[in-house]
Amino acid sequence: MFSEDPADWIEYEKKQLAQILGRLARMTTGTLDPHLARYPDDEWAQLATDQLTGVRSTLTQLAKPSRS
Repeated sequence: MFSEDPADWIEYEKKQLAQILGRLARMTTGTLDPHLARYPDDEWAQLATDQLTGVRSTLTQLAKPSRS
């Protein structure tokens, strides 16, 4: 159960986003980067990398710890 304090909710949400960011980073470095290294002209891999770069940037901002 969540507390009644929205700050607790935000911290939980940030931790969840940080976990998603970690999974996305591993997918990118473990799958897309090798794909592009082998087939640099692959349009799908380029598109996926470009889109995920934006998502990673957004998740990084959202997952930042709160300043106290």
